[in-house]
Amino acid sequence: MSGSQGPASEAGRGHKAQHLAAELRRGIAELRWPGGKLPTEQQLAREQGVSLSTVRRAVDLLVQDGLVYRRQGSGMYIAGSDTGPLIGVAVPSMTYYFPRIIVGIERELAKHGAQMLFRSTEWDSAEERRAIDGLVSAGAAGLILATDGPSLAGLDDLDVPVVLVERGLEDPHTLHEFVGSNHAAGARAALQHLHSLGHTRIGYLERESPHTAPQLRAGLADALVLSESRERWTYNDAERFLGRLRRKKATAVICFADREATLLLNAAVGNGISVPGDLSIISYDDEVADLSEIPLTAVSPAKLEVGRLAVETLQARLAVPDAPRRQISLVPHLVVRESTGPVS
Repeated sequence: MSGSQGPASEAGRGHKAQHLAAELRRGIAELRWPGGKLPTEQQLAREQGVSLSTVRRAVDLLVQDGLVYRRQGSGMYIAGSDTGPLIGVAVPSMTYYFPRIIVGIERELAKHGAQMLFRSTEWDSAEERRAIDGLVSAGAAGLILATDGPSLAGLDDLDVPVVLVERGLEDPHTLHEFVGSNHAAGARAALQHLHSLGHTRIGYLERESPHTAPQLRAGLADALVLSESRERWTYNDAERFLGRLRRKKATAVICFADREATLLLNAAVGNGISVPGDLSIISYDDEVADLSEIPLTAVSPAKLEVGRLAVETLQARLAVPDAPRRQISLVPHLVVRESTGPVS
């Protein structure tokens, strides 16, 4: 085997283990093994069509996260499966943004010996309502939710406490407990970074969203020479926006979110515009910003901490039902990579 094949093979095995670990996390969240004991490594290898070494690597990842432990001579067990309350969790997506929040929730619940019953609602309001009702019917002692309009209206009628994640901060009048990212402050961090590099003519590109986008716009206020919002961006849209940026003599742009920032970056490179020499680009969300052709400087919400604090807030509510309500706002941090630089 050549030297170049070894690392690639190793990376492939690592990817398989991460994929299997994610599948096992979903199984734990869905109470696929209600007795608390996982199948044997041999059974998992057969069921998943992978090698024993891949299974062991995947289980090692869950052990590191505190979700699983090995008992010598007996097998593999879900941490806290025999004690603690059942906590219901519902989020709109398992593929973008929310997976890191779920990991934070899982790790903190494991520390408290609690179990998680999980539902993904796929951005469907009817499914959201069914998920909430189902979690309560299944005996959840409390709920951690990322929920929207129609479902929010009925939360006060539930007999169990609720903590919202990445919801609530956009509504200054809400009485619900929540843990969320202060996206307006994240936008200000991006602006401060660009100003420190000498940029004063800054554009903004966004994908429409009911929660994050309005907060970003509030944080950017009147500091922009150009902004545009679309429900969905294409490469051609990004290329047209790039032309408008150039006509406005903008030297930097903030993009919500990573996909849109990558489209703009590709359009810039495709049109011979140097990044960051001619145009600095900052992304928002930091899900895949580091995977772009030129790794993107990005505002990174503290997703693990959002999940952890949501559990902490719910545990406090379960322990002292009459305590003052908590509303926790976390300021995202900026991860500086190769897509930003001083004005040339």
